[in-house]
This record gives sequence, C-alpha cells and structure tokens, in this order.
Amino acid sequence: MEKKVFSLKEAKAVLPQIKLLVDEIVEKRENFYEKIEKYEEEEKDRNDELELMYLKTEIVSLNQEINELIEIIESFGAYVKSLDPMLIDFPSVHKGKPIFLCWEEGEETIEYWHGVDEGYKGRKHISLLTEESKTKNSKFVE
Repeated sequence: MEKKVFSLKEAKAVLPQIKLLVDEIVEKRENFYEKIEKYEEEEKDRNDELELMYLKTEIVSLNQEINELIEIIESFGAYVKSLDPMLIDFPSVHKGKPIFLCWEEGEETIEYWHGVDEGYKGRKHISLLTEESKTKNSKFVE
C-alpha cells in the first residue's frame, strides 16, 4: 500500500483528529507508567501475587490500547515516531525530495519539518519551506 504524501494544508487539516487520539494515548501512557511503578514496587515486596497478576494484566491491556491508537493515527498516513513526548511525522515533498512535516505533543499546530534522514534534531521551522516556495516557485504546497 502506497503511503500518503501530505501538503502542509492537508496535514494541518487532519491534525485535530490526531490530537484527540494523542490525548487518549497520553492519558493511557501516564496510567501505564503508574501501573509499571506499582508492579515494580509489588514485585520488590512480594506481598500479593494476586495484585501482581492484576497489574500485569492492566499493563498488557494498556499497552494493547496504546498500540491500537497508534495504528489509527498511522491509518491517516502519518508516522508515530515517539511516545514520550508524542512525535508525529507527516510524509511530504519539497523540491522533489521527501521530507517530514513534524508535530510534537504540546505544539498548537505543525510548525516544523525535517529531511527523512535528519530526524528530530534536524527540525527546521516551517517558514523556511514557505519562504522558499514563494521565492523559488517550489512545488511545496501550503
């Protein structure tokens, strides 16, 4: 199946739906961390085997729920690159080269992009793309 290529406008249009899913993931992620911490404490104390089994079941269930939400996000054509913080990349093209439009948990909108081989540390402000588009008549679509 061919992956979707997003314009900035298209990526920004689906972002509100993705943010709702991210909110669910963040809630489940925090619960997941709490359950792991409780599990580790119980395991150290070895007080209640039944509680250990319950916590393990909860951890597995939360992990599965998070993975299902990730699959839904990726069904839009985006990539989930990190869970803490949540990083979402949207495949795009600029000057005929593949890039990722990048959104991080807590950001209001898509403000950054990076080359496919650059990763998070290579993030650049989106204005660099739009300025180049206006000055060099690039094929990048806002």
